[in-house]
Amino acid sequence: MKTLKEYGILFLCLMTLLTPKTCFSQEKISLSIYQDARLMALGDKQRNKAGTMNLLMNVKFQTKQKRYGYMVIVPEYEQADLQDTYKRLSLGIGYTFNRFYLPNSTFLRKLEFTTTFFYGVINRFSHTEGSWSCSGEMSYKVNEWLKLGAVHQLTERTDLLFRYQDNKIRYSFFFGIELSPFNWGKKSKSVRWYAAL
Repeated sequence: MKTLKEYGILFLCLMTLLTPKTCFSQEKISLSIYQDARLMALGDKQRNKAGTMNLLMNVKFQTKQKRYGYMVIVPEYEQADLQDTYKRLSLGIGYTFNRFYLPNSTFLRKLEFTTTFFYGVINRFSHTEGSWSCSGEMSYKVNEWLKLGAVHQLTERTDLLFRYQDNKIRYSFFFGIELSPFNWGKKSKSVRWYAAL
């Protein structure tokens, strides 16, 4: 069975193919970090107390803006500090809808909704297994480089199948932020701001 390190190397090799040309003339690269809301506020029924960290981190490679939105390619990593540390590494493709226009509705113009399908691996109990997941993300654009977001996620928990013969699809809810310091389509204030640091 391949280790998480071997999958990580394969993952990085695939990422080298995601140059601006192969990403269909990409416009932006954004960085996101989210925390599982239930584990932070309540914990769970498996001896993991409130305040347990379960971080979901990803990089979004955005393509050119179309009529209703744009495509995204999303490398993602999740790690939860459970009794046996949970790690998930995956690569996804999705679409962001960002054209919700109604007359005199500034709020709707700042909303984005992204649906993404992922495939990757879960490493837990010293075992690595393939797994799929899908997510729906709603974000609110604060400014050109910052968004507040919430993610609904369904994941095939193959780690539970390996340990407990329990192959359930699990639901998670995350909240966090998305930063867009890189804009290849045009120079933005955020790029100049980061360059000045």
